[in-house]
Amino acid sequence: MSSKHKIAVLCNNRLAIPAIQSLYSQELLFGVGIPEGNAEVIEIIENLFSKKNINIFLLKKDTFEQDLEKLLQDNTIKYFFTMTFPWKISEPILRDNPGRFYNFHYGLLPEMRGVDPIFEAIRQQCPTSGISVHAIEKKIDSGAIILKKEIPLDNQINHGILCTYLSQLGAAILPELITFLRFDKGVAQDDTKAKYFKRPDISTVSIDWNQEAHTIDALIRACNPWNKGAYTRWNQWIFRIVEASVAESYSKQQHPTGYIIEMDENTGVLVQCNNNTTLRIRFIYTDETGFISGHKLKNFGINKGEHLLNL
Repeated sequence: MSSKHKIAVLCNNRLAIPAIQSLYSQELLFGVGIPEGNAEVIEIIENLFSKKNINIFLLKKDTFEQDLEKLLQDNTIKYFFTMTFPWKISEPILRDNPGRFYNFHYGLLPEMRGVDPIFEAIRQQCPTSGISVHAIEKKIDSGAIILKKEIPLDNQINHGILCTYLSQLGAAILPELITFLRFDKGVAQDDTKAKYFKRPDISTVSIDWNQEAHTIDALIRACNPWNKGAYTRWNQWIFRIVEASVAESYSKQQHPTGYIIEMDENTGVLVQCNNNTTLRIRFIYTDETGFISGHKLKNFGINKGEHLLNL
């Protein structure tokens, strides 16, 4: 890349911050575009760059295409990188500016297309996650992959931890990516392997006690911290389980799923799951108290022998 050429980043999430800082340190950052309603990211970017001669663009959805057209007239900008950006680049702009728009997808393509591949990778207990940088095309997440990097997952990783890992990975791959962009047009995705996942809804983030403990634990980790855990119910009262773990089978007696086998400060809350597996509830979130230890469910009248229910 010529020393005169820069990169503009369009972002909507803190995931992009390390990569943006890395581009700045390499003197490759032209500016950052952020939807005007995202006060958190705007504040971070302004604190980092407002005094460093870096352009900061507050974007409106109804004028986004016109604003982008103006930026495209600046010959200083070689590439546009989108990182968790919520708005589509129009087909005419993509057609008239080939090889300039690339997306950082925080998941492995083509198997993990969609809004939140981080959630899906954890929920589905995938062995790996990663970043796929691909050319932007009309169809979401479908363009040729320029660079893909994987990282291993284990049963301790939650959504927030994986976000941190991928955020750091996004910064680390930049030198290799920029080299690839100069010489490689990427590899077409195999659409026969493609799966698209919609944004998680209330049914997706709610516990089904008829599943095995490791499946429920994975869902809880996938919901922490962005949803403050996964939903469950006792009678008509709904709360969220924030952190749990799979426990060794605590009782030889077969209980109904959702049955609270034990509840005390030392053991925590042990709940019967399918196939005689057991889940230990460590922390919960309630609208009334915020985040508390699981055994404090006693304060709400829940005791050993009660049943937790599906929504």
